[in-house]
Order: sequence, then structure tokens, then C-alpha cells
Amino acid sequence: MEQPPAIPGLTDTASEACYRAVRRDIIFGKLQPNERLRLETLRDNYGSSISTLREVLNRLSGERFVISQGQRGFTVAPVTQEEFHDLATLRELLEGHALSRSFEKGDLEWEGRVVGAYHKLGRIEAQMLEGKRDQSELWKHYDKEFHHQLIAACGSDELLTAHASVFDHYLRYQIIAVIFRGNDAAYEHLLLRDCALERDDQRAISVLNGHIAACVAHTAAGGLLPQGVPASPFAFQRETVSAKTWNEVRRDILGGRLAPGRKLKLEGLRSDYGASVSILREVLNRLATEGLVVAEGQRGFEVALVSADNLRELAELRLLLEGRALINSFQNGDVDWEARVIAAHHKLAAMEERMDRGDRSQIDLWKRLDWGFHQALISACGSDALMHLHGGVFDKYLRYQMIALSFRGQIAAAEHRALLDAALKRDHETAASVLKEHLLGGVQHALNSGTI
Repeated sequence: MEQPPAIPGLTDTASEACYRAVRRDIIFGKLQPNERLRLETLRDNYGSSISTLREVLNRLSGERFVISQGQRGFTVAPVTQEEFHDLATLRELLEGHALSRSFEKGDLEWEGRVVGAYHKLGRIEAQMLEGKRDQSELWKHYDKEFHHQLIAACGSDELLTAHASVFDHYLRYQIIAVIFRGNDAAYEHLLLRDCALERDDQRAISVLNGHIAACVAHTAAGGLLPQGVPASPFAFQRETVSAKTWNEVRRDILGGRLAPGRKLKLEGLRSDYGASVSILREVLNRLATEGLVVAEGQRGFEVALVSADNLRELAELRLLLEGRALINSFQNGDVDWEARVIAAHHKLAAMEERMDRGDRSQIDLWKRLDWGFHQALISACGSDALMHLHGGVFDKYLRYQMIALSFRGQIAAAEHRALLDAALKRDHETAASVLKEHLLGGVQHALNSGTI
């Protein structure tokens, strides 16, 4: 059975068990796209309380498997051919990068895990080729395990987490469209195994990209998925009490007001945020899924710790995602996009000038304007999935900057100006070089502060 990554401390709770069961049933198509999720029906099917189910569905809304419609309830997120292509492109980017890292770092133990995972996948694919299609869930479980083991030695938990999230959405499409390409897919898996043992990352990336592209082409040729852009599942409904509380707690974690390692006692939070204990538990579980909070089972929750290694991982992942988004945005951007970028830079530059003169009274506004500029730069990339993933990584990176009060003065301001100039010239190579220096400089400045 397909399982999401375990959230530390939550695995044995009724809420976590229900979450994993509903999530699995969405991925494997037992809960169909656009299906209305009635709480009373789910209560009977999953044996959980209404409050637990509401908590679970809000968590899944944050992961884009469910759409929250406020007072109208919840529905399973829709699927489209366009979104499948979007996810496939993002998977290629993440998995290809992770393959290179993993092939470089992998040892004999890693090779053993890759070979073992391939053996299981090969056995089940042989049965599928013989016509035994009643084990499709096990087949996809072994497929995910094999691809995970290929990249497991990459050395970045943040990269692995991002890949796992994208893979699960991609997997849902494969299940819904019943994609099994027979001998071709089985042979591609064999090639990937051999590339891993030979440490041939460039050939592996080529095979991987062809492997993924063939799945997308298979669905398009067969008309297996609906066309069109679905209603975005990325936005969390702002009008609900739980969404408002999520926003406030999340903002205080990112801004450093809730410090790393702080115990998050529900009674104290109820007083601070004016929300019920049940809503706070729902919010903290969602923040645990995002990696901003650590759930400790019966002992409660605490704010996720920070570390130099995690900061470096986030910077590398942000560079990968933002670099690709810049390329796409520079290609697609029109005059309206240019105007958004210029306006966002104007506001940021004005605030940086004030900061450089010593006025540090509006740190939060400065970082919001920094976020706004970088978002404007990539806003024409044409991929909701990429924007959503980048936004989560950017926010976690931002948290480090806020904790370290990492303002680099004229250096950062000059880099922002260079990014603006590169955008207007559509010079993605210069932009990528400037972005790399921008992030490396930010990491080093934060580490030099002594607060990380």
C-alpha cells in the first residue's frame, strides 16, 4: 500500500491513521477526482469522528489532494492532462537533480537497497506482463520504492521530501489513468538500475526523462484525462477560523516570534490566538506536514529546530526550483509581467534603502517585499505546481533570514537590481548566476550571525 511520509510522533494516533487511510484512497482512486467528501459518510467508512475528519481533510487541502470550499465542505481535487504534464516536468527536475547527487554519494549499502528494490519491482512487473493486473497497488508501491532508493543517497532531506510530495501527486494520475506501458517501462527500470550501479547519471537522467514523458504521452494519446486547467487546489480557504489561525501561527513561526524548539502548548495557544483546542490541533498537524512544527505524539508539538545543514539544503533546493522557474518565466513573460516585476522591485529597493540607513523598524515588511519581488520574477513560469513548491521552500528559507536578521545591505540590493535587469533583458543565464550568489551570500551571512 502507498503510504505518505510518516510525521514523527503521530504515527500511532487515530488522527494520523485516518489521515493516511484517506490520503491513500485518494491516491489510489478509491475516492475519485471531484468527489464530494461528506463527513457523515466518511465517518462511517473510516470509523473516525467528525472533528478528526475535518482535521484530516484540512491537512489534505494543504497538500492539494483536497479542495476546501469553506462552509460547503470538501471535494477531492480534480485532475487534468495539463496538470499531469506540469507534475511530470517538476518530477523530472527534482528526480534528475537527486539522481546526480545520489550516484555521486551512494555506497555499497545504497547499491544493495537499489538492487533489492529493483528485484521486487521486476517481479511484480513480470506478473503484470503475464496479464495479472489485480496487484496494481503493489506494483505502484514497488515502483515508488525503486525510484526512492535511486535517489536515497542524495544527502538532502528537503529534496527527498519535495520529491516524495510531487511523486505522490504524479502517482495518483498514473493510477487514475491506469498507466502500464508493459515491456517498455520494465526495460527502462532495468536501465535505471544499471545506470545506478555504473554511476552514469547523465544516461540515467535521459532514461528517466523519457520514462516520464512516455507516461504523459500515453495519457494524451488515449484521451485518458480531461483537458483544461482545474480550479486551483493550492489556495487554502482564508475565510474559515482554522485558516485564519493557520495563517497567524505560521506567520509567527516564519517570523521567529515562535522560536525554534519552543513547546506549543494548546492551552497557551488558545489564549494567544483565540481559537479552540480542536482548531489549534488541526492547525499544528498541518504545520507538521509542512515541516514547520514537530509533532511529539502524546507530548504535544514544538516548533521545528533550525540547523546549518538544513539551511544549506533549503538554499540548494530553492536555487533548483527558482532557477527553473526563472527560465520559464523569462520565456513566457509579457509586458504585464514586466510591469509586475518593476513595481515589486521599486517597493523592495525603497525599503532596502531605508534599511541601509539604519531604519530596522519594519523588518516584516522588508521580507514581505523581498518575497513579493522573487515571486513576481517567476510569476509567468506557467506552473502552479512549481510555484506552490517553491513558495513552501522559500518560506522555510525566509524563516532562517528572520531568525538571523540577515540583511546584507547594498550587496543584496545590487543583486536584486541585477535580477531585475536580467529579467527585462530575458537573460536567464545571468539571472541564474546572480541568484546563486544571492543565495550563497545569504546563507553565509546567516551562519556568520551566530544565531543558527
